[in-house]
Parts: sequence; structure tokens; C-alpha cells
Amino acid sequence: MKTIVLCIDRDDDIGRKGGVKGPIIGIEDNLDAANKLALADPQDSDVNALFEAIKTAKELGFEVVTLTGDSKRGVISDENVAKQMDLVMQKLKPESVILVTDGADDEQVLPIIQSRVKINSIQTVIVRQSKELEKAYFTVTNFLSEISKDPDLARLIFGIPGLILLLLGIGGALGQMAQAMNLILIVVGVYLIIKGLTFEEELFSRISDFIRSLSFEKIGTVTYAIAFVVMIIGVGIGYDYVQKNALVVIDAQSLIDVSSEFITESYSVSLILIAVGFAILGRIVDEYTASRYLNIRRYLIILAFFVLFGAMLRAGAGFLRRSVELDEFVLSGLVGILMFIVWVKITDYMFLDEIRKRDAWIEKLRMKDVYTKEDEHLGKVSRVILNGSELWGLRVGKKKFEKEDIISMEKKIVVRME
Repeated sequence: MKTIVLCIDRDDDIGRKGGVKGPIIGIEDNLDAANKLALADPQDSDVNALFEAIKTAKELGFEVVTLTGDSKRGVISDENVAKQMDLVMQKLKPESVILVTDGADDEQVLPIIQSRVKINSIQTVIVRQSKELEKAYFTVTNFLSEISKDPDLARLIFGIPGLILLLLGIGGALGQMAQAMNLILIVVGVYLIIKGLTFEEELFSRISDFIRSLSFEKIGTVTYAIAFVVMIIGVGIGYDYVQKNALVVIDAQSLIDVSSEFITESYSVSLILIAVGFAILGRIVDEYTASRYLNIRRYLIILAFFVLFGAMLRAGAGFLRRSVELDEFVLSGLVGILMFIVWVKITDYMFLDEIRKRDAWIEKLRMKDVYTKEDEHLGKVSRVILNGSELWGLRVGKKKFEKEDIISMEKKIVVRME
């Protein structure tokens, strides 16, 4: 039975540093590769693995072979190792191997080797004190890699602690640690509510899309910047008003009095609403430029809502301060709601064709069966993802498929799985 000694260099240190490509067959060629790597980087652990493989081959009288992967590791590296192993199998036709590696990373290719030849023995060459450290390193690396693949886990493990540290840092710099702690509790509480109501993925998806859409070439980005400045000014004016007028909340009645005075006498709320209006107008311009007309309708309705909200807020505050009579307040509310309904109907008429296109997509795809190319049934469409009246993707349970992943939508929906 023919046995060979097989050495694995999954991250291709031999190729990158020593300039030798795999597979490296024979004691002399492996000795030459080991010397080149040792001269290039004496501290590289692959040097020890190479010399151990050569030593074992000499002692047992076997052939020695070294396979190299890729510096990026992962799939590319494993494919290289698999191709080189196939070449070795064709050339040497071994029936078994003695595997020599320098640690946990190289041992991840074990299934590739085992699928082609029997492994009689595995020798792991670790430079004395580094064994436990290397195991810990790969445990942590694999853990972080798994988290990064799952957006939900990434937000929970990295996002929330990162935000807490940021708020604590800002609070410490401003000498407002108590306020920072209160803000942290509010943020965590809001996040848990969003997660509990299962809005988390949708919310973060929209935030991610918004961030990616930012560009100085777009009018919206400029208006967002203006809106941000106006909002900061509004918050500053509000804070200054509270400090100067010593507004204090003692009970429910004082809360009502303070809130109504703040709304009617301070320009803060008006400036904040103006900032929101600026941002929405910028978004409308961007959607028009991109020909996403149905999104324009949505933002026009949102803009009208904020106008109504601002008017009702001031009217309500005036009523609480006795400067507006009850009948005036009720009448202004009814007129505002009626005008809002009329505005929604007007936008329905303005964007009728786009609404019909949207409804047609939903009617065509909703609850339709989804399959992979291999005819594996994934489930039914739970949501049609649209950007205006344009199809952007589908959701099947928790799985999301972009438009580019959809192969067919005729008799059944066929998608491409990653």
C-alpha cells in the first residue's frame, strides 16, 4: 500500500513569501521550499510543518507532498487545495496519507483530503507555547465570522454595545453621565420594542438603504444637511427657552401647562417641523429624478401629515392655554382632517397608473410558490418588495431575494440561492 506524507499550507505562505507554487512533490523540492520560506520569514509556523513533513518522510521512506491554498483562505483556498490534491492522486496514486499541519486552520481542509484518500495519521506541529493561543484565536475568529454573516446577531452583539459605549463616551466628555445613562435605557428600550414587534429587519433595511442612497450629487443629501442644521438650531432654541423660563414639571397639570407654553411661545417645534419638511422635499426631488413616481406620492402624503400635525399641535396648545376656543379647535381639526383626506384622494388620481402597476405586481406574486433551480420548494411569497411601482425583490419567510436572484416568474417563481 502506497503512503505519502502530506503537508498543508492553507493560507499559501509558501507561495506568497517563498515564491513556490503547489503542489510541491519530493523531498528535495520541499526542502528547497522550506529553506526559501525560512529565509523570507523565519517566524512562520509553516516552516516547522514543512521540516516536520520532510523529517517524517525520510524516517519512513515515503514520498512527501505539500499542497498550498490562497491567502484569502475560505472557498478559494479550499478549491486550490482540492485541485492540487486531484493532481497528486493522478500522478502518485497514493492509497493513504500521513497529514502534517501547523494548526487548526490547515485542519479545516480535512474533509477535502478524506473524500479522496484514507488518512492514517495526523501530525499537528505547534511551536510549544502557541497551541492554546492558536486554538483560542481560531475559536474567536470563527465566532466573529458567523456573527458577521447574520445581520440580526451582528446588530445585537456589535451594534447595541457599540452604541452604548458611544453614548457613554459622549456623556463623559460633556459631564452628563446621568443623562447618558437615561438615553441608553431609552435607546435599548426602543430597540427591544421594535424587535418584539418584529419590525427590526424592515427598519434596519430602510436605514441601510437610506445611508447607501446618500450622495453629494443628489439634491436630497444637501437638503438633509440643511434639515439637520435647522433641527439642531430648533433643539438648541428649545433647550435655551426651558433654561431661561425655568419650566419645571411637578405633576400632570404642570406637564400640560409647560408643554402648551413651550409649543406656543418657543420656535423650537416649528423649526423641527420645518427641518422635517426640508428633508421630505429633498427626497421628493430625488425620487422624481429617479422616476420613482409612486414614492413621490408617499412623501407628499407624509409632508401633508406633518403640516396637519403641526397645525393641530399649535391649535391644541392654544386651546390648553385658553387662547383658542373649543369650537375653533374642533373646527380646525375637522377641516384639517378633511383637507388631508382630499389630498390623499388627489394623489390617488395623480399617480393612478403607478398604483395600478404596484397592485398588479402584488396580485401576480403574492402567495405564489417559490422554488430553487434544483426544484426545492422554499415556501410561498410572504411579501413583494417594491420601490414605488418597480419590483425590487421577494421575501419568503425570513429569506429575502433581490430582483437579480429571481430567474423566472412564469408558472412558478424560481430563484437563485447563494
